[in-house]
Amino acid sequence: MNKTKIIILRCTTGEKKIIQQLSKKCGLKLSEYCRRQAIHGEVKAIPVLTQEEIDYFHLLKTYCTNFNRITNLIRKKDPGLTEEIRLLVEKLTRLQQRIL
Repeated sequence: MNKTKIIILRCTTGEKKIIQQLSKKCGLKLSEYCRRQAIHGEVKAIPVLTQEEIDYFHLLKTYCTNFNRITNLIRKKDPGLTEEIRLLVEKLTRLQQRIL
């Protein structure tokens, strides 16, 4: 949506710093933060994830996919199921040892 209208907001230097910090904490530009705050009355902060946290989420997604595949194999009673489960357990054990 094309935003062409301007609203001027007067505040103290301290208030501006606080608003800027809050907008940064939410990962929003100052104008977007003020707009959402005015319209919705509340803006929830979504912290910026580190690359390590993003990597862990990708890893969790992979595990989720693997567990879904195992569930499907169990339903189909695949004969290679035992070997696939064993390999996954080994992978999980190695990961756990690295973390701890």
